[in-house]
Amino acid sequence: MRRPMFFACWKSNKTPKEVLEFFQQVYQRGLELKNKTEVILAPAACYYEIARLKMPKPLQLGAQDVSEIEFGGRMGELSVQLLKEYGVKYCIVGDSIWRQSFELDEVVNKKIKLLQKYGITPVLCVGESWSENQNNLTLEVIKRQIQGALVGIPNINQIVVCYRPIWVVQRGILPKPDYVNMVIKHIRKCLVDLKGNPLDASLPILYGGQITPANVKSYMAQPELDGIFFVGSSLNIDTFYGVINYDK
Repeated sequence: MRRPMFFACWKSNKTPKEVLEFFQQVYQRGLELKNKTEVILAPAACYYEIARLKMPKPLQLGAQDVSEIEFGGRMGELSVQLLKEYGVKYCIVGDSIWRQSFELDEVVNKKIKLLQKYGITPVLCVGESWSENQNNLTLEVIKRQIQGALVGIPNINQIVVCYRPIWVVQRGILPKPDYVNMVIKHIRKCLVDLKGNPLDASLPILYGGQITPANVKSYMAQPELDGIFFVGSSLNIDTFYGVINYDK
């Protein structure tokens, strides 16, 4: 059975004081989740220690990236051992910004293998550019990204996939919910075709891009969608609750 999931990414936002205030507000309001719903929060890496000590349950700690080098890594990067030490449960790989800049499918593949080795669930982001979208290449690009990222990965059903189109992030244009549903259905087919295992279609698939309390319900109503990846709405306590409690 697929499980509902909400992944809140703060990027580089918030001060230490604001992080603690946010956690305190969650403590005060409480957070009751049903149907095995998971809520993951990925703050800036400098706040992992605060999150480890102060983040209220049932929130789970997520990471925004990881080095593909297991030991040592590069200056400014975070190794998988550090993520494990801080109790990170989920980690983003293949985000659209990194893909546009320098991150190849081969690098994403290495990160997935490392994360699974250390028991951290990869959140694989896939998505097309505006040019690719306008030239009807979306499904082809998605298929290539999935195949490149998951080659040699035996336990595909132990990942999360997020459809996060580059053009939504850059242009602020919202795709129609039924379009998102069509793409996610294609993602499920790609996963099954890759391994020939129907169980691989049961893993959670999220959508990320310009999600607010006002539109989240229309996306969550789509039959193929399991959850939401959200940034801006995760920074304010009211909109954060507005997204994850969309059905109340």
